[in-house]
Amino acid sequence: MSRRVHGTRDDAELALARLRVARHAGQLPQASTSAVTVGSLLDRYVEEAQVGRVQLRPKTLVTARSAARAMSSTRLTSGKAFGDVTLSALTWREIEELYGEMARRGLSAAWVRRCATVLSRALDRGRKYGLLPTNPAKDADRPKLVRTKPYSPAGTAVREALATAQETDPEIADFAAIVANAGMRTSELLGLRWEDVDEEADELHLAWAVTDGGPGIGVVRMQLKRSDWRDVPLTPAALDAIRRRRERRVAASGSVRPQAYVFSGPGVGSSPLRPDRLSERWLAARGGSAVTLLALRHYVATTMLDAGVPYRTVAELLGNSEATLRLHYDGRTNVGKRQAIAALCQG
Repeated sequence: MSRRVHGTRDDAELALARLRVARHAGQLPQASTSAVTVGSLLDRYVEEAQVGRVQLRPKTLVTARSAARAMSSTRLTSGKAFGDVTLSALTWREIEELYGEMARRGLSAAWVRRCATVLSRALDRGRKYGLLPTNPAKDADRPKLVRTKPYSPAGTAVREALATAQETDPEIADFAAIVANAGMRTSELLGLRWEDVDEEADELHLAWAVTDGGPGIGVVRMQLKRSDWRDVPLTPAALDAIRRRRERRVAASGSVRPQAYVFSGPGVGSSPLRPDRLSERWLAARGGSAVTLLALRHYVATTMLDAGVPYRTVAELLGNSEATLRLHYDGRTNVGKRQAIAALCQG
């Protein structure tokens, strides 16, 4: 086993020491694996995720499959596709070159970072199987992610969008009204069944979500992480939207089964409304408004924070950690800041 080193004699001696440690730990690649390519390792990682040996959520599996294809097809400056690089020749230099080429193709930093995560996990599996002694992706610098403040529409813009949608697609308008008054993720509201609605207590119990797993998997209902389970109180507007939805379901099928989805596809409610179909309908229903369903969730968060509600309480209602909420919304012109400026004016 050998390594080609670009650097000083000290760099070469360090690489030799690492080889000796890897040999002692039984982590040196087998002789028969010298022709194994990065592309074949990525394919193996995705296959293991599909059969459950690697635990990934359906949506994450779709991302991993797309990332593997994107990385394998990216051509380096040498003209070779990254997927054709053999594991024995892979270093952090080729990986950083991959990230650079993907950025030059116009791919966002967020997407390249997702690809980097998939690559690192696949290489960790390869190290486990003895296909390479270390994970070179850990030494490669990932592109930095520039964070931007989330767009939070004004209350008037939200009300106008809901009013426009109510005239063209009442069902989707009711869906959006619940999001705008409770702040849950659209995937969580799609996973809601009538047994999760407590109209006497005026609250929803959120413990499930709907996601599209892609070809071969389709739309599935999956349980949320235990830390995301929560009861969300309903405002009068959200409760009215729930009741209108129940009335339509009773008028269409004569009754409402507890196991039926609140927002369902065609039929008796046994299947949820597809996420892609939901987005298409809201886009058509909102007219010329720029308010998206995600923006409605931002609206809920910022409205509560600007009213002086503690970050912890808002985080519990939205199903976020307090740290995540502060990362996205810290710096809002909240009540405390207004009081501080008012004190200056009085002085």
